Amino acid sequence: MTTQHTAGMPGQVALLGSGEATAAGRRVLSGLLRRLAEPRTIAVLDSPAGFQPNCERVAGKVADFMTEKVAEERPRPSIVATRRAALGTPAGEAALRAISAARCIAAGPGSPTYMIRELRDTPYLEAVRQAHKDGAAIYVSSAATIAMSAFSVPVYEIFKVGAEPYWNEGLDLLGAFGMRLALVPHWNNSEGGAELDTRFCYMGQARFEQLRAQLPEDVVMLGIDEHTACILDFADGTVAVDGKGGARVIRDGQIAEFANSERFPMTLLGAEADLVQQLAAERIVAAPAGGHLPAPAATLNPWIEEDHLATKIPPQLIDTMLTIRTELRSAKQWSFADQLRDALTAVGIVVEDAPGGPRWHVADDME
Repeated sequence: MTTQHTAGMPGQVALLGSGEATAAGRRVLSGLLRRLAEPRTIAVLDSPAGFQPNCERVAGKVADFMTEKVAEERPRPSIVATRRAALGTPAGEAALRAISAARCIAAGPGSPTYMIRELRDTPYLEAVRQAHKDGAAIYVSSAATIAMSAFSVPVYEIFKVGAEPYWNEGLDLLGAFGMRLALVPHWNNSEGGAELDTRFCYMGQARFEQLRAQLPEDVVMLGIDEHTACILDFADGTVAVDGKGGARVIRDGQIAEFANSERFPMTLLGAEADLVQQLAAERIVAAPAGGHLPAPAATLNPWIEEDHLATKIPPQLIDTMLTIRTELRSAKQWSFADQLRDALTAVGIVVEDAPGGPRWHVADDME
């Protein structure tokens, strides 16, 4: 039986740290669609990757994921190009109609700066806002999550080009609801390995501290781990955390952390500064002297406890998992093989593929 939103209630908003087309994303999207009336039309915006020659294929992969992996919810995705230059043309009008008619609006990887430039102060963005106000769900990940911020991290400009840390003015999707947010996906990213700190959306500790210092005092930062979503439900006024990792709300020198399956009041993201103090004391981590974020093992990766879970996993179990992974790779089951590797990485086990077969060791900072 389909459960629909209350009339006049804004739709749910799912903000993903990454993984819009993974098992975690499938669960989140399925939950969103189940709340919507049919036909479950989905406007997949190609905005974040619109600068790339294969932008239609980038958005197409998201649409294919919806059709193939969430088929039981009968989604009807279509790719919508939102070019500023097309406004006033038949293509631009068609895009506006697709957004207005959508039950769900989705966007994923690419450049947040490009998405902001193409959508800010345009009828496209107004159509997205109105559709959401009328009950359409929002499903965004990675670059699109950043773009929806009031203050947006220019990832490419800082991480790839070497610009000094600064914030962009974002699309501020949730500003109309009293939330002035800096959304930071990829919070626990570890792609840089031991040689390069890529946590905090590829910024690393030093650059991210500079960014924190630049935010106005009334801005709330919401950090979201990879393969994890924060789902804002306007019907009950809560934010649910769903995925492999967790989320944290940072404001007024304090950090409130929330793990998978936990909920917190949406008002925590709003303008009332004393709301943090109303949470249970054990949920608040006071920022250390100097304003630095807590140590990674304590707060940035909820799968790693202080006594280092990686050192307690029996080696025989890890070897068995690697054997299974090798068999999956031989069968070209790449997605499942990657999930096994990611699960080991999340608890501090580094897997290296060598000519003689996979090798593993405990990450240096876990020993």
